[in-house]
Amino acid sequence: MTELPDPAESPFPLCPNCGMPVVRITSSGPHTHSASPCGCGLTLADVQELQG
Repeated sequence: MTELPDPAESPFPLCPNCGMPVVRITSSGPHTHSASPCGCGLTLADVQELQG
């Protein structure tokens, strides 16, 4: 069984909902955003914070 990497050691920002690393943000409308690969929904404020 493969052990998952520690999210705290990831070079990617962490999802504000589940704490997993966010590799990509998908926006399908002005108020519809989701984090990948976890799939959590994000607010516009979350997106702005993740983008730094």
